[in-house]
Amino acid sequence: MAIFGITARYLWIAVPLTGFYIGKLLDDAETLRMTSFRDKSRLYGGKVKEGDPPSWP
Repeated sequence: MAIFGITARYLWIAVPLTGFYIGKLLDDAETLRMTSFRDKSRLYGGKVKEGDPPSWP
């Protein structure tokens, strides 16, 4: 039985894909937040010269 065209078969695909998309958005936001701390740690920072690429992407 379909309610507004949504069937059980549709939900088997839509729910996992939605969870994957939300997880990817959260992961991308966390990566973007952590880029402000690149090479600033005393433990892992090292000496990065001006103009050199960061030690991690």
